[in-house]
Amino acid sequence: MSHHYDEHDHDKLLRWRDDLRDATIDVDGFPAMALFLVKPQATGAHEIFRRYRAEFEQRDASFAHLVIFGMHGVSATVKGLLEHTGLAEEDLPVMMLAPAADPSAVIAVSLPSGESLEGGDDPNGDGTCDYLAPWQDALDRIRITKDGRILRLMGVQGRKLNGPDLREVAAATLAPAVR
Repeated sequence: MSHHYDEHDHDKLLRWRDDLRDATIDVDGFPAMALFLVKPQATGAHEIFRRYRAEFEQRDASFAHLVIFGMHGVSATVKGLLEHTGLAEEDLPVMMLAPAADPSAVIAVSLPSGESLEGGDDPNGDGTCDYLAPWQDALDRIRITKDGRILRLMGVQGRKLNGPDLREVAAATLAPAVR
């Protein structure tokens, strides 16, 4: 059975693929690429995406640099993207981040699965944290990296992924559907 979120995410995947093909993503431009895969109930992860979007928009990054899937449901697109990046549904919500200069140097950063930004990562249980969340660390690094400079992600808490190139994952996910 097809759901409205399947069509919504598929249309967005087509747009992302086209923007990736048409946009200039290189070492002289915006320093980062990010792909968010979430679940509807992970509203804290949705808020994190909005913070990234505000930073990316402020610096004139294109849609090709930042995209989110799964806000309305875990769609076939989300499942296909998980497969092509070597992740599983249990990894949701997750942000995949790479320097634009090296879009195959992808790290997967776990995001809070609940309604708050801290979610299950909140050691104090009261909405305050004694440490910098990995997503915030990455966002701070993006903020201080000037366009045309290489984004440094060494030390960001996350899992290095082997294989996916964020410039190619949209086309690879769509490839089985195109005959």
